Amino acid sequence: MTTLLLHPIGLDRTTWAGVPIDGALAVDLPGHGDAPFAVLGGLADVADAVVAGLPDECGPLDVVGVSLGGMTALQLALRHPDRVRSIVVACAPAATAEEPMLRRAADTERLGMAGVVGAMIERWFSPEVAAAGGEEVRAVERRLLADDPSVVAAYWRLIAAHDVRDGLAGIAMPVTVVAGSGDVSVPPALARELADGIAGARLVELEGAHMLHLEAPEAFAATVRQHLAAFG
Repeated sequence: MTTLLLHPIGLDRTTWAGVPIDGALAVDLPGHGDAPFAVLGGLADVADAVVAGLPDECGPLDVVGVSLGGMTALQLALRHPDRVRSIVVACAPAATAEEPMLRRAADTERLGMAGVVGAMIERWFSPEVAAAGGEEVRAVERRLLADDPSVVAAYWRLIAAHDVRDGLAGIAMPVTVVAGSGDVSVPPALARELADGIAGARLVELEGAHMLHLEAPEAFAATVRQHLAAFG
């Protein structure tokens, strides 16, 4: 059994370095970190690429994802129920609003990463955390500024098409949905909508914003451990 960690858009596996989840495997999604980019038709293709890149000895997966990683976790549950034992979906909705995501894609292509990173930090972190500019914020800024804007824009377009509402009733594995109390990108109401669509899903709300694993790493890790203890 493997606890698999999936990161948000524009970041990579190193975003999990400060989150105390023992024995977990953090991977780069296609086009992020060291993973090459490929033409992707949707987030389902991202999920397939994740599975294809895992070593056989991983065994059953307990998948933990934040934001884009959470959406990918949902796709893994739907497409690979034979490989996935349970999922923790943090700061991710059942469906996105298409127009804002397409606007972010266009802005990223037009302005480059330097032109959009400020808005991303503002959306992703609580105001006081963003203003303090601690290492968790600086690390995100460095990673985003190093990204290829065409890859990030492509992912915004994939996220724009994210809608798994029709498939939620078919998810039979254990699910914990995690919301950030101050998340403006995916407010707690959207997390509840996701949890309500999956039979038996548990909803946990933690204090923090969209980058919940960075703002509250200890509480986030404790939630994952509780999930694994309850459903493992």
